Parts: sequence; structure tokens; C-alpha cells
Amino acid sequence: MIELITSDIDETLVDDYKNVPVVNRKAIDKAEENGIKVILATGRGPYELRQIPDQAGVIRDNRYIICCNGAITLKAKEKEIVDSLPLDFEYVKNVFEYAYENKLEFFIYTIDCKYAINIDPIEKANEYTSQTNVKEITDHNIDFLKDELILKVLIKNKDIDFLHSLEVDVAEITNYDCEIAYSSDLYMEINAKNVNKATALRKVCNSYGINMENTLVIGDNYNDVAMIEAAGIGVAVANAHLQVKEVANFVTEANNNQGAVAEAIEKYAFNSK
Repeated sequence: MIELITSDIDETLVDDYKNVPVVNRKAIDKAEENGIKVILATGRGPYELRQIPDQAGVIRDNRYIICCNGAITLKAKEKEIVDSLPLDFEYVKNVFEYAYENKLEFFIYTIDCKYAINIDPIEKANEYTSQTNVKEITDHNIDFLKDELILKVLIKNKDIDFLHSLEVDVAEITNYDCEIAYSSDLYMEINAKNVNKATALRKVCNSYGINMENTLVIGDNYNDVAMIEAAGIGVAVANAHLQVKEVANFVTEANNNQGAVAEAIEKYAFNSK
């Protein structure tokens, strides 16, 4: 029996315009009305959630949002931090210097904002940058962040194969002591060792007294694989990457624009045919 549903956000819960389809909201409300808890697990930072949790209907008492691939977990209503697993500053500095030398677009995620170098000029001019609390680093020094809680760092490039090619270098300069994942065909995401959505989800389940076998997880990208594999039922949306589909128990007919999350909830939470 499904007791907890966890959904990724981008390319899963929201459509291409970053809005939650009405059919998904209705399915989430139905699940909650039937005693099933619904939470979100995302690569986004807390300040990047914007209106999405409210649109989805997950801002409720005793609910959580897993952010930065599991580096931080918040209470959905109070925005209170209940768990955090930050990156070692020396690793952050090593990847920063690597990105600086190779002119890579690079972001550092803290609790309150993200810092960046080599921002794409179009993105820099776009309102999206200011809306997501981006602060540009203008010199080759991040020592001012030494005492900050750093949740993850990210390299952005539109060529996912190029990002994959960087993995050997990034792993080496972080002493093979970090987690590397990919999302949205744009991002290489680097977290502290053993930080992933599955680890964070297990902690949430423990807090609820729910067995992982009684969870339904829905996702689309490489950073969702661990939690899809760990769940009782793992679902990949129609637009998911092949690797995600291969580890999932089920692939929806609907994509993220068509209410894939609602399809998964109806099928597994309410046994709809």
C-alpha cells in the first residue's frame, strides 16, 4: 500500500513553462485526502522553488521538501531546515578553480542564494537570473564563502556529452569523495559523498515511520535514479531519459506537460486501470 508519494519537479511535476498542470494538483489533493503524504524532491535550491510547492498543494503540516538533490531537507510550511549535508569547502574551491581556468559556467549553491562565474550573456540579461538569487563572482577568489553552508556546486553546459567528459577530472580533483549527477541535459551537479535523493527520502520515511516499500517515486533524470531504485514503486515519466526508464517499474504514457504525475498516482495509489 502506498503511504508516501515523492515527485521530482523539473520535467516531471511541472510543464515546460514551469507550472503544475491542474490534473497533477487534483491527483495530489486526492492522495492527501486519502491519507497519503506527498512531498517533493528536487535539485533546485530552496530559493528556486518559487510558487511550485503551493501550486502543487504540498504546503501542508508535517510535510517536507528535499532540495539540492538531498543536501538539504526543509519543512514545507515553515521552511525550517531539518537536515543538511554540505560540501567540503576545499572541494568547492577545487571545482571553482577548475571551472575558472576552463571558462565553464559554474554555480555555488548556499542556503540563501547561488554564486556564479562565466554566466551566459543571454541568461545574465534575463530576468530569470535575478529571480533565482544569482550573485556573480567578479574575481578569482571564493574565500568569503569558507564559513558558508554550501549545498552543491554545478557546471552548466548545453552539451550533455561535454559535461559527461568532465566527470573524470571533477572526480579526481574532489578525491573521488563527492556525488556527481546530471539533470535537465544542462547540469553536472556535485554534492557531498552519499548525498542523493534516495538517502534524503529514507530519512523522511524514518521520520514518518514509513517503510520504503510503501513509497511511490516519480522522476525523469539521472539525479532521480537512486530514489527510483530505492522506492517500492519507481515511475519514470514518458519524457524521462532511457537510463531512468530502464530502472523504473513503470513508464507513464503522459509526459510532464500532460500530467504524468497524476497518471502515476492514479495507477498506483488508487489502482486505476
